[in-house]
Amino acid sequence: MNLPAIYEPRGGVPQVIADGAAFHEASEEQITVRLLLAMLRRRREVLFLTLAICVVLALVWTTALPRIYRSSADVVMITRSTEVVPNDDEQVNEGPTRSEEVETQIQLIRSREMAGQVLDRTGLLEDEGFRADVAEPRTALDNILATLGIRRGRAAAGVDSASPAFREAAVTYLITRLDVARVGESFNLRIAFDDSDPRRAASVANTYARLFTTDDARERARTNATAARVLQTRVDELRQAANRTFAAVQSYRVRTGLLSSAATSLTEQEISTYNQQIAAARAEAAQDAAALSSARGQLRSGGADGVGEAAASQVVSALRAQRAQLVIRERDMSQRYFDGNPDLVTVRRQIVDIDRQIAAEVNRSLKGLESRAQASAERLSSLLASRSGTRSQLSTDNSALVALADLEKRAQAAQTLYQSYLDRYSAVVAGSGSEQPTARLISAANVPILPESPDLVLNLALGLVVGVLLGAMLAIVSELSYRGLTTLDDVEGRLGIRGLGFVPAYRTVDPHAGSPLDTVREYPDGAFSEALRNVIVSIRQAASGPCKVIAITSAIPGEGKSTIAACMGRALAMAGERAAVIDCDVIRAQLSKQFGLADGAPGLHEALHSETGRIAQYQEAHSTMRVIPITRPFPKGERLTERGRLHRVIARLREDFDVIILDCPPILPIAESREIVSLADNVVLVVRWRRTIDRVISAAVRQLPIRTIKDLGIVLNLVDMKKQVRFGGTDAASFYEQYRRYYA
Repeated sequence: MNLPAIYEPRGGVPQVIADGAAFHEASEEQITVRLLLAMLRRRREVLFLTLAICVVLALVWTTALPRIYRSSADVVMITRSTEVVPNDDEQVNEGPTRSEEVETQIQLIRSREMAGQVLDRTGLLEDEGFRADVAEPRTALDNILATLGIRRGRAAAGVDSASPAFREAAVTYLITRLDVARVGESFNLRIAFDDSDPRRAASVANTYARLFTTDDARERARTNATAARVLQTRVDELRQAANRTFAAVQSYRVRTGLLSSAATSLTEQEISTYNQQIAAARAEAAQDAAALSSARGQLRSGGADGVGEAAASQVVSALRAQRAQLVIRERDMSQRYFDGNPDLVTVRRQIVDIDRQIAAEVNRSLKGLESRAQASAERLSSLLASRSGTRSQLSTDNSALVALADLEKRAQAAQTLYQSYLDRYSAVVAGSGSEQPTARLISAANVPILPESPDLVLNLALGLVVGVLLGAMLAIVSELSYRGLTTLDDVEGRLGIRGLGFVPAYRTVDPHAGSPLDTVREYPDGAFSEALRNVIVSIRQAASGPCKVIAITSAIPGEGKSTIAACMGRALAMAGERAAVIDCDVIRAQLSKQFGLADGAPGLHEALHSETGRIAQYQEAHSTMRVIPITRPFPKGERLTERGRLHRVIARLREDFDVIILDCPPILPIAESREIVSLADNVVLVVRWRRTIDRVISAAVRQLPIRTIKDLGIVLNLVDMKKQVRFGGTDAASFYEQYRRYYA
């Protein structure tokens, strides 16, 4: 015989599911996302409780931390040259300050000297609260008391604010809480100060910003005054030199007759224009002469009709079209009439008139060609003469421009130098008395309303994240340590016993009636009835021999075994099988009470003591199922299996029924249960879903006879189908959501 896996450490007897156990052990090692989510859903109370605790702790910790307020002021650096002598490189490279200079300004703001000036400007050394913060920083207790409206006095009366040591400590206090940073890649500096007092934080930040923007104003005023004196003398000298060079240029132009330095360029452009016009005129004259010669040759050879230029005239074209029509008409009439016909004579006269008109028009066209050819020739001669004069002027101007170019360069250099000094002098004079610092305050610091630290939102977010992670870990650990049975995978993997199926809690499936028995009767094709039939089929398929007597028991009371026995009997009877259910629980007789048969009528007790072999059977009202109830209490100490009485009853019933179901008492509290189940062909151990732990089942299985283990199977009872779908098993109950509408 085979034993479940619980017997393996003591004996070498194989388990019920020899190959399946190894499969389930391997599958448990594969932690998948679906499995983790199923664990979290089962232990969501642990997850939510841990999350709430972490969030509350984050809130308490945030309350306990000292509150630090941050106030910041923004200043922008103004880049401007302070050189007295103009520099061309400075004008070309005029732009933002280099990054090294920005870092220098940041270190200047963070210097101890500026911190001392801030102390003097703000009068912080006279502030009792500031002296207390420097001498004794705030603690978490001070912050908690302040939250409750209680202010604890801190020792600051004995502090000598005039002592150098305390002043150095105050300067260090300012520097450690000061933050100066460059805003991105811009030349804006953000001066921020952190303090427990929001008003003090704003005051210190603004004082730092104003000191930084006004320190160099007086130095720049002195520099501008010195620059103005030096530049004025130099500007006068350069003005005289520029005037002299300009006068020399103008005098030379008057002598040479050059109006501008671009005179030769204009002359060259004029010559180029003449060349273009001459080329066009020469081509036009040649074209006109060729046209005239061609027209004359055509006239001599072919008369007026052969002149191509004349044929291009619209008048000639129209006359020739009329003549063609008259010729066609004359030809037609000459074929029908004699030569003396008046109409034919008239048509021939009209043809002669049109020929005269064509000849006159061609002569006029020839005279026009002669006039155009003569005009083209005269225009070409005029352009050639004009180009010769312009070339002569260009030679003279080129010689004079050489000296003029040198004079203009000297004048331009003197004028440029004078203009640069004049611009610089004008800028210095204009800026004298209104000097601007190298930085400007663009955003003053405001008194902060909310503290910078601790960050309530951040701490709560961290508490939320830690709570989720810790809660998930605790939920997974508690689920892994949970020994209750949820799916058939748990049954077969952890116990090594065959899982026969599940029976749902009838209220968790649709359709259902007022009780499990009524649900089987009213909805024989529903999910509840189908689950019972699935258990019956599993029992028969798993049986190694005849499957006629089925013992239904449990490890402890309250598992619902009597209800399952009654429902299975009714389902079998409704399917046409001869089914009998025997109530074998002499202590509670729960099955007999369900059918209302515990009223003193003949029952199992009488069947056990009957000498004739007669067995009292009661047909169930709504099916052909027979019930052998316990109708009266057994005498104290008497049991069913004494002297083989129950054996004989079952043997007689085997001859009359297809299936006999034994509703046995629980195994752990009742020793006789082991003897009763040994009379059955198959043993069904009913386990309540997610309530009975595996150690209880193992203890019960150890009490069973070894020969019954082979035909032992477990049924999960009272399964909540709405929850089971979230637990990630691989049995049919885990997929109820996908097929529940099938029964509707």
